[in-house]
Amino acid sequence: MVDFSARGVQVDGVVPDAAPPIRRFEPGHPDADDKGYVSSPAINPIEEVVNLVGAARSYQANISAVLATKNMIASALEILS
Repeated sequence: MVDFSARGVQVDGVVPDAAPPIRRFEPGHPDADDKGYVSSPAINPIEEVVNLVGAARSYQANISAVLATKNMIASALEILS
């Protein structure tokens, strides 16, 4: 039996986001620059949630495929014995 959990996950690389940061005028904020602007990453929470749901569904589909393959192999071995 193959242990897939021992392989883990490898990161091929990290790519910086080319989108410019979102700047808000908040002069009283502790992270404000000398002009009173606060920079934050240009992240779209809706897009991130959609990506997360898609990844979770892909993971579930892959688990189903692996379990179906495992059951087919077990059935084949049962027929042969």
